[in-house]
Amino acid sequence: MFRSDAYLHRITTFGVWALPILTFTIPSRLEPSTFASLDALAIVKLLILLVVFFGGSAAVLARIADAKTQSVLRPLLPFYLYFAWAMLSVLWTPRPAISIGQAGGLASLLVLASLIALVATRQDRAESLLRMLGQMLLAFSIFVIAVQLFVPELSGLDRRMMIGGNSGIVHPTAAGANASIGLLICMLCLFVGKYRWALRAALIGGVVHGTVLFYASSRMALLMAALTVGMVLFLYAGNLVRAATISLFAVLLLVIVLVDPSFGSVLDSKSPTVQYITRGQSARQLTKVSGREEMWTKVWREYTKSKWIGHGYFITSEAGEIEVWSMKANHTAHNIYLQILVSTGVIGLLFFLAAISNLVLKFSRLVRGDRSMQNLVTLLVVVGIWYLGWSLLCVSFMGPVRSESVAFFALIGIAMGQLPRVAEYEAIQTRMRQVPQFAIR
Repeated sequence: MFRSDAYLHRITTFGVWALPILTFTIPSRLEPSTFASLDALAIVKLLILLVVFFGGSAAVLARIADAKTQSVLRPLLPFYLYFAWAMLSVLWTPRPAISIGQAGGLASLLVLASLIALVATRQDRAESLLRMLGQMLLAFSIFVIAVQLFVPELSGLDRRMMIGGNSGIVHPTAAGANASIGLLICMLCLFVGKYRWALRAALIGGVVHGTVLFYASSRMALLMAALTVGMVLFLYAGNLVRAATISLFAVLLLVIVLVDPSFGSVLDSKSPTVQYITRGQSARQLTKVSGREEMWTKVWREYTKSKWIGHGYFITSEAGEIEVWSMKANHTAHNIYLQILVSTGVIGLLFFLAAISNLVLKFSRLVRGDRSMQNLVTLLVVVGIWYLGWSLLCVSFMGPVRSESVAFFALIGIAMGQLPRVAEYEAIQTRMRQVPQFAIR
């Protein structure tokens, strides 16, 4: 049963579609901090993690004796070592329930990457998985925007409600990240992958993801989308698309000049445009990176108390909670490297950097493959730029399980699955060169 391709595809599909559900919550719900405080939603999320982890592990272990399976999964071994260190940190963490729960999320993501790698060993399967990933991100944004349109007080996209102590089904930063990476993947599939289905996906995704980006008002999500999507349009789109994009911006600038020749909407601090960009924050607050300077200072101070082993996976303080922004909690570090450093120490950071470096080194071999593999490298590089920028101001794919982390590990799995094709392609090219060439005179 567990060795069947049908089961492998089913559990992989379940993982891609079910894990992003962990992003959502119930408005004004307090996150459980102990096993005894688990509520119905927490139990549902736990069940999803357990199904993906144990169901996926069964599929992987059923094939682990195969040499090809071992070859496909080997690039992920350093990441599993980091996970082992994260689990070991439970021995000294002040809050075992949080460390175990978050490490369980990482374990499920690693298993998902392994499953996807076993599926994506053919080019058509890799394309199918990219399409599924894009559909998942689009469905996420459609659900969020539907709630925003029909029950706006429940969506969580209104940051003014957050300031008032209220929350919605999703954090606006998470919604913005999903929309930003979703839009980027749509554009990459269209202009780099050149898939037949990508045009419709890009048109729908542009409208839906763009709307979510506007409502979420996540500056970093908007910035990374603008930078990476702009890069794709400039480097990989045709001349017609580039010309249309430049013309559109020119028309918008002309309209702005005609409607507001004094640029009051930009220069006036009370104008709607400036208020949207600043979200009502003062210049001093913006220079403090929206309060992150206070966060980083206090988290760094906590790191110095346990430099080598940290305070336990996903724990950012010696006591298990610190007071930041007048609220005492186990805050994330809002920076992926500082988060890893304070929670798993220098040892954990070295494991993490070794895991990422190993993947980069392995995936660089894809440039020696055929055009589809070279296009995949381009996709990975551009997406990597997005994650590099995004992770500077948040914990990104090493935080709680969200759609953006599912996308990260899914892309790792797709690239891993394609690696064996490089050797096959090179072998074919070698045989072709060895065939005698006869010239007709």
